[in-house]
Amino acid sequence: MANTIASIRDAAQEIAKRGQILPHQLAALSALDQALTPEQRQQFTEDWRAVGSPAAPMPKPLPPPVRKTTNPLTGFPYFAQGNNGNEGWRQCQSSSIGMCLAYLGVGGIKDDLDYLRVVERHGDTTSQAAHQAALAELKVRARFVTNCSASQLQAEIRAGLPAAIGVLHHGPTSAPSGGGHWLAAYGFDAYGWTVNDPFGELDLLNGQWLRTGGKSGRNLRYSYRNLNPRWLIEGQASGWAWLFS
Repeated sequence: MANTIASIRDAAQEIAKRGQILPHQLAALSALDQALTPEQRQQFTEDWRAVGSPAAPMPKPLPPPVRKTTNPLTGFPYFAQGNNGNEGWRQCQSSSIGMCLAYLGVGGIKDDLDYLRVVERHGDTTSQAAHQAALAELKVRARFVTNCSASQLQAEIRAGLPAAIGVLHHGPTSAPSGGGHWLAAYGFDAYGWTVNDPFGELDLLNGQWLRTGGKSGRNLRYSYRNLNPRWLIEGQASGWAWLFS
């Protein structure tokens, strides 16, 4: 066997290669450690724990970014379904959900047409199944419910989450009817809901519309007294909604 002198570097490389340290090797390193001066030991510690070294202390993870919760939710976007072409008149559900997704920062969704293109890969804009499949493709935590209540919707908004809700927009408040209409709720107060209605401003008392087109449905305040009967048709916990909690 050749009579060579092992360096500390050679010893460290051998330990790394083997993936283990033998008893006599540990004893040799321990003896070397005892021979070091305090200054040498401090320098070794600093070099051993340098940034990037496996021996470096693990940095504390950064806290996740927190969106400051406001009521109404600040910066909530408005998308008008009437801008979506010939079929826009029937795309209120897509536009309402699209507003929520854009606010939540879902990748690839800058407006309702971005979301609509995903929906149409899975079915029709009026189909909850198509929307569920589209949201799954986008990896969005979302659920369609038919038992939402006013208190639950308020809790969602308090948590910084908007919701799309389905209402009956025909007939008087006392007897609402129709195939249904969707809008995005993103705020509330003692009076009622703050909503973005993608078609325009509803005539809550009589049904149909007071104004349509442009941004006529943006940042509306719909009273509990006149909107809730159109939303909570079968009781206090019977609202149709897309929730993102």
